[in-house]
Amino acid sequence: MKRRYFLLSALAGLCGIAGWRFAASDEHAAIAKVLRKRLGYLKLDPDGVQQFCRDLSATGAISGARLRLIDALGPIYTQPALSADNRIDNSIRHGEDRVVTLYLLSTDFFRNGADVNRTVSYLHYYDPLIACGNPFARPVILPTPA
Repeated sequence: MKRRYFLLSALAGLCGIAGWRFAASDEHAAIAKVLRKRLGYLKLDPDGVQQFCRDLSATGAISGARLRLIDALGPIYTQPALSADNRIDNSIRHGEDRVVTLYLLSTDFFRNGADVNRTVSYLHYYDPLIACGNPFARPVILPTPA
């Protein structure tokens, strides 16, 4: 066997494995990986994380192909982040920030005073157009007239 055929067959095999991993990937698993990677210091309710994954993927707010690519990369993605400052790293961080922000706004994290010792429970998908859906809103307490 010539070296050229060996290299071509190895390249074809790698492309096949990469295609298989991408085809077998799941959007929900990618969202859960993002949350576990970025919010590893919090106690997350597993059922709430799964419900949030279903709700977020149903909205289509984040590209399904990007999420499936994150899931396909698996172990490479979940390793500690390098401190690179390039376009790819910035776009990945921006997407992670969007997912984490939506998750935290959809939970009771801020309503409980951002206590990292409590279990974070998912309430409902955050929609800024819903009245009283703002977790930072506090009731106004007027002094009673004497």
